Amino acid sequence: MSVAKVSIPKFRLRTTIVIPFVLQIIAAVGVVGYLSFRNGQQAVNTLAEQVNGEISARIEQHVIGYLNKSQSTLWLTNASILSGNFSLRDFEGLRRYFWRVVHKGDVEEYMSYGNEQGEFVGVEYQQDGTVQLKIATSETAPHRVIYLLNNQGEPQKLLQVAKYDPRTRPWYKAAKQAGKLTWSEIYPFFSSKNTVLGISPVYPVLDGKNNLLGVLSINVRLTQITDFINHLTISANGQSFIIERSGDLVASSTIPQPFRVIGEGDDRTIERISAVKSENPLVRATSQYLLNQFGNFHSINGSQHFKFQTSDGSWYYAQVLPINDGKGIDWLTVVVVPESDFMAQINQNNRDTILLCFIALTIAILLGIRAAHWISHPLLQFAKASEQIAKGNLEQQVNTSSIVEIETLSQSFNYMTAQLKESFAALQQSQESLRIANEELEERVELRTAELRQEKDRSEQLLLNVLPASIANRLKQTNESPAEHFEDATILFADIVGFTSLSARMEPMELVSGLNEIFSAFDHLTEKYGLEKIKTIGDAYMVVGGLPISRPDHAEAIANMALDMQSYMQNSQSIISETIELRIGINTGAVIAGVIGIKKFIYDLWGDAVNVASRMESHGKPGYIQVTDTTYERLKEDYVLEPRGTIEVKGRGAMTTYWLIGKRS
Repeated sequence: MSVAKVSIPKFRLRTTIVIPFVLQIIAAVGVVGYLSFRNGQQAVNTLAEQVNGEISARIEQHVIGYLNKSQSTLWLTNASILSGNFSLRDFEGLRRYFWRVVHKGDVEEYMSYGNEQGEFVGVEYQQDGTVQLKIATSETAPHRVIYLLNNQGEPQKLLQVAKYDPRTRPWYKAAKQAGKLTWSEIYPFFSSKNTVLGISPVYPVLDGKNNLLGVLSINVRLTQITDFINHLTISANGQSFIIERSGDLVASSTIPQPFRVIGEGDDRTIERISAVKSENPLVRATSQYLLNQFGNFHSINGSQHFKFQTSDGSWYYAQVLPINDGKGIDWLTVVVVPESDFMAQINQNNRDTILLCFIALTIAILLGIRAAHWISHPLLQFAKASEQIAKGNLEQQVNTSSIVEIETLSQSFNYMTAQLKESFAALQQSQESLRIANEELEERVELRTAELRQEKDRSEQLLLNVLPASIANRLKQTNESPAEHFEDATILFADIVGFTSLSARMEPMELVSGLNEIFSAFDHLTEKYGLEKIKTIGDAYMVVGGLPISRPDHAEAIANMALDMQSYMQNSQSIISETIELRIGINTGAVIAGVIGIKKFIYDLWGDAVNVASRMESHGKPGYIQVTDTTYERLKEDYVLEPRGTIEVKGRGAMTTYWLIGKRS
């Protein structure tokens, strides 16, 4: 019985390669074009939400950061007052402090303080670079006097006298009502040149019984927020604006002045512009849509993204995001972008995609035909050579090909034995190369180990420059921040008198060089007498004797160092020593010494004895060494001391002190 042969269609290799390849390209191009067209609108929605969300988040981040800066300044000012750095009754001290904060205009522009008696002191940086002092005291009441300040913050010229009561101002009322750090309502800042909207962070200053003493305030112009959103790149026709929950505009990228000025001169008032009544059609339409959707602006909670259509048939994407700092700021930022701004790009992308797909299809067909020829021609030669070998003709050579795989097959067929020998030789060469590489690696490891050892020694030396050796060793062993109580230690504070005025006359680098020369000399004295330098604070120098290792002669060692410091300043050839003097204070008593924190730590002292030593320096005289009666009892046998008498020491009352003159011969 014969078996019928099934006829199987035959195809050339070139046809087998080209047709599936071209069909695959055509299918891919069609699917890509279809998906690109179908998903275009979805891409627009996603892109609009992402862009609007990113812009809204950037506006929120900028506004909160810009406003929090001023609140932080107020908090630090109140902390300085509570710390006793200056008194609220000292208007001269307040004026100098305010001037240092605002005189360059890069930190704050207007800082002020008003009290329950109607007194007021404020310093304002003007847009022309000048600085003004505005002050009202019991002597000038009910008027406020305005002076032009010079470059040192001193009154230079009387500018104006006008009636003024801080207790009637919006910022004062807001602080009095809240009783804590908060924000005033938005109100106008009037000046001779222009009018801008502003808001004030306010901090009520209370006494021990929570009675209001006065209010610290900073004027924050909202024009900076307007400038920021005006320079944000949204889209060709996109806009952004900020409104209060009441609906009044705070800032806008298209409305430079979100209010109207009514009247002239001292009778000027402003009328806030409501977003739903704005002359800008897009701001007006967006705000009205929000009111229709939510009923009122107070009902908008969290970020909201929506799409709406205006009366002219145009579609817009909008994002509304609340701005709330938890301390009184409760605004809404709105970003609006026309759909056409996104669709223009999407439509162009669709056209580009179709064109690129057509070009890719043409190139793919041509490359497919060429690739089929590259593959089929060498294989045809290989098939003919194989037929000749099957017939017994072993002297066949197959030509090489530009295709790597076919070339490899040809070389394997022709040179199998030679390749095996070359592989063996290459293996030996690889082993030798590996041995050399291992030796080089060992040398590098040894070199790196030596470098790491040097770096470790350098790090330990740097740590010993920051901390005493015993404290540094304890930190390395236990990784704990040690603090110890020392019953008996002597503390020295030294301050360079006249340094502030000198810094105004000398170049900063020259000044720092001279200060480094003096403090380096003091460091040598610290090593000479076996004392422990604690720190330098600006032009002040602090050193202690009797710790971290106790010693019975710590008071004498401190006294010797103080006398040598005084002698050095008298005989020094430093570039700044001729115009300054040294004021030194010394006290003996119990202290707590140690390291606290986990970053940028230093070895420091705490305790009443430290505070008293600091008071001895600050209540001393230039060129003198002032000591307490406790230190006097330690030194009176071996040193010459002169009684100064009883002085009033801040925070301690009356104290008997002495001048250290020298060592008895």
